Amino acid sequence: MPTCKVLFFLLLALSCVKCDDVLYRQVGEEVIMKFEVAEDKDVQWKLNDILIININGKSGTRRKGASHIKDKAIINGGTLKLPRLETRDSGIYFCSQSPKRYILHVVSVFAKPGPVLLNSSNAELHCSITGDQNAEVTWLRPSNEQMNDKKQVLSLKSVTSKEEGQWTCVVKDDIKFTLTLTIVGIPSKTVVVSEGDTIDLPCSLPQSVSNRVVGGKWTADHLPSVSFPTLTNSESKGLHWNGENSSKVVFTRERLGISYNVTLMNAEPRDSGIYVCTVQFEDKVQLTGKTNLTVVSKPSEISPGERTLSNGGGKKPSGAGTWTKDWFGLQLWVWIAVGSGVLIVLTVVIVLTLLRNKQKKKRMKRLRSMRQPLTAEDYCKCKRDERGVEFEQREKPFPVPRQQRNPRTRAVGHDYIETNKAYDC
Repeated sequence: MPTCKVLFFLLLALSCVKCDDVLYRQVGEEVIMKFEVAEDKDVQWKLNDILIININGKSGTRRKGASHIKDKAIINGGTLKLPRLETRDSGIYFCSQSPKRYILHVVSVFAKPGPVLLNSSNAELHCSITGDQNAEVTWLRPSNEQMNDKKQVLSLKSVTSKEEGQWTCVVKDDIKFTLTLTIVGIPSKTVVVSEGDTIDLPCSLPQSVSNRVVGGKWTADHLPSVSFPTLTNSESKGLHWNGENSSKVVFTRERLGISYNVTLMNAEPRDSGIYVCTVQFEDKVQLTGKTNLTVVSKPSEISPGERTLSNGGGKKPSGAGTWTKDWFGLQLWVWIAVGSGVLIVLTVVIVLTLLRNKQKKKRMKRLRSMRQPLTAEDYCKCKRDERGVEFEQREKPFPVPRQQRNPRTRAVGHDYIETNKAYDC
């Protein structure tokens, strides 16, 4: 009988191995696991034999367990959902009603010291599979070239721009996880300025890096007498320039970030040459950027005629060069030409306006002289048309004499009134 029990459990274990699903997910992603459960039965959800939650099949009440995922686990029917995965979420998931199990491996892909690397520095690429540290992986370069190293940690020595791009970590069943590397350095530049100008010597990183800057400096072999500042990183002031400003080189006193420019004052032809900016990092990696500066002489402001007088020993006219000076971005003679043009246009407009007004007055005077004079008949009320009389205010009639107020004499009074109206004209 004991032998039969052992064989039974061995067969059950072998059958359960086929029921296991192995999942690989990256840190920060989510995973969904589905089980077959009955609604009217109690069910327990566990991670590595630690209770996540217990659900009563009849009442539906839930009781959380001691697992660390008890608060973020979302359970709906036979579905278990885990968002925002962490490496500690790896393990074996199962429920009491289903023989099926899920083996979850949370994969962490990252670079040390970071995804932004300094040119010529060393780095490590990690494809860490939690719960299966000895599993072999395949690394693919940005060019899709396969690396021979099958380890989860890949070491890179003295990286260059060839290593920049997307690296791929391939685990079992052709599951891929990617990592993007950025290689930065201080670019070299060529600068051309005019004599007497002020120029910023460029020295900066394209973006921030995780490496800490511990020092740096500017050098110019062709100017041994010129003093340049040095980079210093202290706990109180942070990264800053250390030195004194001079008549030739000035710099900021504020805390520095990724820009390490200095200003060259009053450029001269002898300042032309190569300036080297060096930045030192804590892992003994240093970046160097070169600036090739060329200082050209400004063109002479003397006109060809004035240059002839000067070469012949004549005295240079006073005010030479005044007409070619810049005023608000334009030379003085240009402003004078524009002003003269505006003045001419205003004069023409004023003259045309005066001539037009004069012609208008003459035309009005001629129209007035063509009108016919009014006659005495035009003032007679009898010549007015009926429309004018209709809108004219009537005069108050004379009072009727007392003897005409008698009805017997009303007819006589009416004749009297009509006779008076006949004499109005």
